[in-house]
Amino acid sequence: MPKRLITELKEYFKAGKRPTQNQFADFLESYAHLDGPQLARITNNINTENGYLRLRGMDNAIIAQISLQDIRNNMGIPNSLVQSVNGQTGNIILDLEGPTDVGSTREGIAKYFTANHSATDIFHIKLPYRVTTDRAMYHIKASGYAYGAADIIDVTWVGYCYAEISNITNNKTGILNSTAITAGQYVGSDSHVYLWFKLPSTYFSSFKLDSMRVGNGGLITSSDVQILVSSQAQL
Repeated sequence: MPKRLITELKEYFKAGKRPTQNQFADFLESYAHLDGPQLARITNNINTENGYLRLRGMDNAIIAQISLQDIRNNMGIPNSLVQSVNGQTGNIILDLEGPTDVGSTREGIAKYFTANHSATDIFHIKLPYRVTTDRAMYHIKASGYAYGAADIIDVTWVGYCYAEISNITNNKTGILNSTAITAGQYVGSDSHVYLWFKLPSTYFSSFKLDSMRVGNGGLITSSDVQILVSSQAQL
């Protein structure tokens, strides 16, 4: 039976029409079936291990092949970022965040904007580290624009959450480009390490947090931090 185009097949089944036996046969023959040679030919040309998909013509000759290297080169994705390609599902796994060794950074792990006008609110940044259990160094930077204060937000915190003394040690907070912004760090009532900074006015303030992996610490990511706003000096 001949294979038909979709537009032809639809004509057979329009309202009021009665498809013939041959037309039903044309319909079935025009599609790949689970036990048919067409589907077998498709699946035989999928290589899930090496990540390529081959397309063959009616004469079984290869007319196209999409490979892992094609994806890397033609899509402009660096080789180091493409982890794997599943030829069967078409899923491409990318490591868009890059390496996680010492000195690696994550930009924009948290972002914040407020249009509230407050001279008393303090931004508290809760880190994942507890001084009762963790031994981890950290390096966090906040940068942004304090519109209401006509100021540049440029604050960096470094320190070591040190379980042996249940406190933060060898810590320092640096504030650049401003004499009006204040900042620091402390251990909260829940034993977590908190960073904080205060603006003269929060009106239309925007900032982001970046992290760097330092020493024996991990690379802090977006799921690790919380930004809390409170007029309390410590939480």
